[in-house]
Amino acid sequence: MLKMISQVEPNISNEDVQNVTEYMSSGSWITEHKVTEKLEENVASYVNRKYSVAVPNGTIAIYLGLLASGIKEGYKVAVPNITMIATINAIIWAGAQPVIIDTDNSLCMSLESLNSVSDIDAVIFVPLNGRTGSGIEIQDYCKKNDIILIEDSAHALGSSYLNQKCGSLGNISILSFTPHKIITMGQGGMVLLDDDDVYQNLIDLKTFNREKDKSDVHKGFGLNFKITDLQAALGLSQFNKLEEFIDIKKKLHNEYSKFIDGKYLKQFEDIETPWFIDLYCDDQKQREELKLYLSSKNIETRYSYPSLSSQSYLQGTKKAKLSYSEEISDSILWLPSSTNLTNEDIKFVSNEVNNFFNN
Repeated sequence: MLKMISQVEPNISNEDVQNVTEYMSSGSWITEHKVTEKLEENVASYVNRKYSVAVPNGTIAIYLGLLASGIKEGYKVAVPNITMIATINAIIWAGAQPVIIDTDNSLCMSLESLNSVSDIDAVIFVPLNGRTGSGIEIQDYCKKNDIILIEDSAHALGSSYLNQKCGSLGNISILSFTPHKIITMGQGGMVLLDDDDVYQNLIDLKTFNREKDKSDVHKGFGLNFKITDLQAALGLSQFNKLEEFIDIKKKLHNEYSKFIDGKYLKQFEDIETPWFIDLYCDDQKQREELKLYLSSKNIETRYSYPSLSSQSYLQGTKKAKLSYSEEISDSILWLPSSTNLTNEDIKFVSNEVNNFFNN
């Protein structure tokens, strides 16, 4: 029987297990405390941010980033048409109005499309799959027009723009640590920022808006969005291997590039870290046939995100012209992209991809 090749899976080592076990044996109270603080400090330093705030997941990170920045009902927030659904749902959750913007051929938000809409209060830029697109140009555009810029960098820890790391773009950046991200702690997210006032707003929103620590007197509305040191122990152990994982991800793409024609395999810049290996098919029908064929060979793949504009519950959402993203979103297939893959796995997958296209 053929070996099952997963599209993605977490890379948990014996060292990770040992680090979590040592924490569990330490007599700590498990809840968010010193280990979480250390993880926050390390990630903030890595991306060159002043503050880092750990939260339960990336969706909550975007939501709290919006609220702490003052985004609320009546505000318009631009979002790219190709992104995970959490990006737009966080805008709706915050009570703001999303405006869907087209992407360019990097699959990131198009500056030209963004320019075509007016009265935008905030932009969420997504370096999709680790690609950085027009991120720097959109950062400059937002500064010039006094627009809040939030970077949804859930896919992009380890990627860089020309002179700064993903996680440092604009006013606020967010990260995600779900099992298929480059590092994981099961669930988890992070908000990264530099502004003192917005940081204090975030802490208040995250910790019941207490008058002071451990007090049951509250300055105003707040909720509980803390994580645990148990999660952070795994996150910290994984973070210590980040450069190793970045190197593996880049080597995965290089190996695939040896075997699969460049007209099918989407490329990356040297400063970008591939999150998933993406393959371009001619159309939706061919993509479906390829997915079925690879599945018959025990190769698991995944469709890329459908366009937001295709989601039934978002049909009434304000949109720019979406000619590129609506067409391209139905043609992308994500190949196996795990840091656990061997060169033999990649060669096998590539050969089966070539068999499909050649026949």
